[in-house]
Amino acid sequence: MNHLFPYIERTLLHPGVTIGEQYDALDEVIQLGMAGLTVAPFWVKKFRRELGDTHPAILSTVVGFPFGYQRTEAKQTEIEWALRDGASEIEVVLNTSALFSPSSVWLKIELAKLVALVHAQEKFFTVIMETSLLDQEQMQKTVKLAADAGADFIKNATGALNNAFSLDAAQHFRQLVPKSVGVKIVADNATEPQLEALISAGVERLSIGRL
Repeated sequence: MNHLFPYIERTLLHPGVTIGEQYDALDEVIQLGMAGLTVAPFWVKKFRRELGDTHPAILSTVVGFPFGYQRTEAKQTEIEWALRDGASEIEVVLNTSALFSPSSVWLKIELAKLVALVHAQEKFFTVIMETSLLDQEQMQKTVKLAADAGADFIKNATGALNNAFSLDAAQHFRQLVPKSVGVKIVADNATEPQLEALISAGVERLSIGRL
């Protein structure tokens, strides 16, 4: 499995996550050369100190987690604090409620504002979609919104709904996203051959809560 480590982001966002569990994940990231560590906003400052400023692993956090229906101003404040605390990547949960409403202009405006805020600090910006809630047309529309806004990555799920992993759905998602935009897949409980298939399909990051 060593060849997969550079693609894996250890993602620790479940409500019962402990400091000890996060330290164990940090050790894995450092010792195994994983792509990065994703923690809740509360923990960013601490794990930036632990990881240091020069380590190549990405320290990511989430904004608007888990449903994305906070006000844009609240998300902006979350981003500002996360960047100040040392996050090198911001993952913003898409406001699915707005997507389901008659007009999606709110999403376009929000994403433009948030992408500009993150890119001004030369950090990565990821849009998280909850694809299990979306039909094909909604997925295509949302991918286009995120890509047009300048997202660096688009992620297929928050992981909060505990949906079963589907290789077919993950590969289809990669096909929907333009090659110019990176893709992250929540891959908990995927087998090693399935993870390899995702990498072969062009997925850049594998979000995994537990190895």
